[in-house]
Amino acid sequence: MKIAEESAENILVKLKSGLVPIDVAEIANKLGILIRYAKSAEFSGLLYRKDGEAYMAINSSESLVRQRFTIAHEIGHFLLHPKKNTFVEFRDNGTAKPRTFKEIQANQFAAALLMPRKNLLKDIENYRETGITDTVIHSLAEKYQVSEESMNYRLRNLNFTSAQ
Repeated sequence: MKIAEESAENILVKLKSGLVPIDVAEIANKLGILIRYAKSAEFSGLLYRKDGEAYMAINSSESLVRQRFTIAHEIGHFLLHPKKNTFVEFRDNGTAKPRTFKEIQANQFAAALLMPRKNLLKDIENYRETGITDTVIHSLAEKYQVSEESMNYRLRNLNFTSAQ
């Protein structure tokens, strides 16, 4: 998790992209990745590299928060796994777990990119007395434009909450 976290923090600093919600499409653009959107019953996203160019396809039929996570996930592959030319994220409707270390690492990168630790730390200070409730998770998820499930998972991984 440390490599994914540090890579996300580094790219946010390098590209001066620290305001939430993080504009992941702009980050992809700054990295030279061309994004195209298309409806698909088979995939959430894919990253393809050829002849020094990088292309990303994102499933436009999925929710905006899912599309944002998928873009961040593919950026993770682009930065963390430069030797592999193709990554396809098949649709799982939330039921399947990542199968490989690279998939887990790309998910960790995506969470760190979309929900930067420093920003979350500042935000949760406001809830020190009340604690992290479902309402707080909902509010933070809206602010960061991520799913409540992603926010809850990120807060738990950073030991900011003991929520289930």
